[in-house]
Amino acid sequence: MRKLVRIIAIILLIVGIGFFTYPIALREAFDIQANKAIDQFDQLKTDALQTDNTAPNDDNLLYAELRRAMFEYNEKLYLSGQSGLIDQLSYEKPDFLLSDYDIDSDILGYITIPAIDIKLPIYNGASTENMAKGAAYLAHTSLPVGGENTNCVIAAHTRYKSIYMFKRITELNVGDKIYITNFWETLVYQVVETKVIDPNDSQNIYIKANRSLITLSTCHPYPDNYQRYLVYAELVKN
Repeated sequence: MRKLVRIIAIILLIVGIGFFTYPIALREAFDIQANKAIDQFDQLKTDALQTDNTAPNDDNLLYAELRRAMFEYNEKLYLSGQSGLIDQLSYEKPDFLLSDYDIDSDILGYITIPAIDIKLPIYNGASTENMAKGAAYLAHTSLPVGGENTNCVIAAHTRYKSIYMFKRITELNVGDKIYITNFWETLVYQVVETKVIDPNDSQNIYIKANRSLITLSTCHPYPDNYQRYLVYAELVKN
């Protein structure tokens, strides 16, 4: 009988340890994966520099064709009134692919928010798969290169499998800085407004004329998630 009690006690101890350590292990694995994705993104720029012996300048940029195409895409998006935004499924399927420019990646850059200790890769399209890996660019919104008449919408889970992604964006205040690193530069944005909206109210993520914005989006309030919490930030410098 004592032996059985001892075995049960050991089993309960193991289960208890697993209960507390499993979420930690998940977070560690996620951080490793996210940091690896960011490192691989930075390596793409390094490899391009090593391939081209001339230093990049205004006339000779890395991935120059891609940069032109991204700005042209953003301009057409604005002029069309973002006609591709039909429903929420539209966010998942990007019509701008890096593979069309011989870049073997689905990462458009990464986002850094020092005030709340966030650094996440930005995946192209808010599919279920991409949302599980980090932040995601909502397709049919502006690509993350700045410029007038743009609003790049970046979404992430509030919390996913014990991993906090955008849960703390509710702590951001007007004036806090958000950094978006793309293939060419790091854009600096400053928080100007926060808002809680209905999930179907897409008008709140449309481009605003004559402004250069990013909008962060996550489910709200946690854990009920029947609304969306938005953070608007405006470009202040490159």
